[in-house]
Amino acid sequence: MTNRYSNGGTSYDEEEVTADKSYIAEDPTIQKDDMYNEEEYLAEVGEMNCYCVPTRVSGMKDFMFRTLGWTILNKEQILAAFTAAFTQIPEAVTGALIAGVSPALALQSTWLMNVFTALIGGRPGMITGTTPFIGIALAELVQNNGVEYVYYAVMFAGLLQFVFGLLGLGALMRFVPYPVVQGFSNAMALYIVAAQFRFGKVAPDKTFLNEFQGRNLLEAGHSWSHITDGNTSWITGSHLNILAIHTCVAFAICLGLPKLTRIIPSSFVALVVCTFVEHVFIRTPFTFRSATIEDYVTVKTPTLMPIWLDENITLPSFNLDTFRKTYLYGLAVFGTGLCESLLATHIVDELTEIKGSKNRVAIGQGIANIVASIFGGMGGSGSIAQSLVANHSDGITNLSTFLTGVFVLLFVYAAYGMVNIIPLGAIAGIMAWAAFQLVDWESILQAISTLLPLCLRDRLNLDCKTPRADSLIMLAVMAFTLCLDLSIGLLSGVLIATFVYVWDSSTRVIVEREVHSEEISNVTYNVTGPLFFATAEGFSDIFPLEEIQFDPDEVVINLEGAEVYDYSGMVALKKVYDRFADLGKVVALSSISLTSRRLMEKTAYMWQGVNFLEVEEGDQQTIDQSTVTRDYK
Repeated sequence: MTNRYSNGGTSYDEEEVTADKSYIAEDPTIQKDDMYNEEEYLAEVGEMNCYCVPTRVSGMKDFMFRTLGWTILNKEQILAAFTAAFTQIPEAVTGALIAGVSPALALQSTWLMNVFTALIGGRPGMITGTTPFIGIALAELVQNNGVEYVYYAVMFAGLLQFVFGLLGLGALMRFVPYPVVQGFSNAMALYIVAAQFRFGKVAPDKTFLNEFQGRNLLEAGHSWSHITDGNTSWITGSHLNILAIHTCVAFAICLGLPKLTRIIPSSFVALVVCTFVEHVFIRTPFTFRSATIEDYVTVKTPTLMPIWLDENITLPSFNLDTFRKTYLYGLAVFGTGLCESLLATHIVDELTEIKGSKNRVAIGQGIANIVASIFGGMGGSGSIAQSLVANHSDGITNLSTFLTGVFVLLFVYAAYGMVNIIPLGAIAGIMAWAAFQLVDWESILQAISTLLPLCLRDRLNLDCKTPRADSLIMLAVMAFTLCLDLSIGLLSGVLIATFVYVWDSSTRVIVEREVHSEEISNVTYNVTGPLFFATAEGFSDIFPLEEIQFDPDEVVINLEGAEVYDYSGMVALKKVYDRFADLGKVVALSSISLTSRRLMEKTAYMWQGVNFLEVEEGDQQTIDQSTVTRDYK
């Protein structure tokens, strides 16, 4: 709002600044037409270039106003990134411990990948960094050859991810059935909850650092190996009680606060409250205490320079022998990281109802992994748990991802003292809340309904039963993901779903025999269903010589309801045609669909001498009209 004032012969304009409107003070040296449109600017949440868009900043006053407006507008993005950065540090450190490398490699990768995926163009709102699955993929390489080979393996994985996205192969995600996504979501929720139990073995006296440095957890059932490990003991007494209290308080705040207000992210409030209670109401008046991040890991400042210039790193020569030692683990990082990133993208898409580009995510992840490995990182992928924390705190833009990397950078290089005082119970509570949000509760109810008989489902009023095969796929993905590996779980789910679909489709070929009473010399076989490799043999068996030899002399095979999908289907159709022709009958193929005809034309030699019954134009119009009517209904 602008008011004009006058003082003698001089007049000037003054702009009124409000908290929810745009604001720029009038600068007499700048033309009004050159000023940016404040309302248009303020509508862009997550803008990372506010000093140059839509115009360049002019003067200190303009700089201050833009900074204030940007901060107010993006407070949710800032606080969500702040919280996600806190929760990501223990997660990244766990990945490093699993791989048997220094946590500095994981922290270096985490902030670099967040920054570069946000700048290059990853999925808005998706947090990236080192995850335990990446540590699992690299653990054997570190154990057999040393940490120096990790950088080459991650570079190779990043290059493959970049090529994957560049070739547009992200479209392959459409072959992942929804039960696989449900199983993956539920498995990740259980994995996140199980991972928090590792804090139950962290005493607040830094003994964990000496006992578990470089620990290797690679084995079947890695998701809960830290729970069943008999070589380590659980904390007891007040330490465990306070840890449990922090976890419950953080979970309750994250779950209940959004129902009251969303001005401040609930996960950020949980961190602040638990930290305040720990250091003011527990440690100050009493001698009790619980473990903090400082007791779990010592945040050491990594060296920010290319690995070829770092004197502390002895790189092996890049030759064929080095490639042989690293390429399998690079493929493992490529597969694991890509699966986790693309599935994380799918989950974030479901949360925000905005579709992200799978190819763009793959390209961003590939470049970020290459950059991270060059600067001494161990690589990473999309982090589902931290993405959920950020998204449920309204961090839904690339700005949130970028700031998460910036905050991790600040925590590692400057403000690690702030990180060290966070209670592990607060982290566990926030992650448990993220797991609670990740579980697909409807799929659990569907699986239960599948196991119950009809009488019990009616009595319990359960009307959400899905095919047993879909429930089997979901449970198989959960089992393989938790017991073996993420990529194995995903691949097994897709293979089981493919087998179920092929098996089900192989039973859907129907042939109806129609004899015209007026013309005894004519018989029509109406074929319905798909003709492909799984139905080819069964389709041929429907026409045994013992029966078709008594058919009339004129035979029409009507393919109006059928579709030929591959060479096996064509061979089966030609075999049936030749079987009739060898008996001296006049055979014709009728009403072939356009897509089947295009496929058959590519092997025209096979159909030489075959009779095709063409449908007249008037009849074709009638058929087309009836087809449209059926589709409409």
